[in-house]
Amino acid sequence: MSDDPVNAGQNRKPGTFVKGDARINRKGRPRTFDAVRKLAVKIAGEQADENEVSRVVLMLREMARSDNPSDRALFLAYAYGKPKEEVEQSGEVKVVIEYVDNKPPEAA
Repeated sequence: MSDDPVNAGQNRKPGTFVKGDARINRKGRPRTFDAVRKLAVKIAGEQADENEVSRVVLMLREMARSDNPSDRALFLAYAYGKPKEEVEQSGEVKVVIEYVDNKPPEAA
């Protein structure tokens, strides 16, 4: 063990934590995506102002009134579901299969 004294007295650097300090974040950051989602849902459900409106309601109203087309599209996707995306193929498609050893696999 070292003979140096433990720095627990008055000679601490300014801003260092001491036992019971209110600035210490004991819970830390969320460790999983599920924890982040749970925290986000909790925050979204909080009352945002004196009109008793939740933050989610305010955010959705802001998205609906936004001049940004991507905000409006996201709002519509939340409200009515994401539109079905279809890919149309026109013309011919050529598929080339190359074998590493230049031999086709044997039939089983």
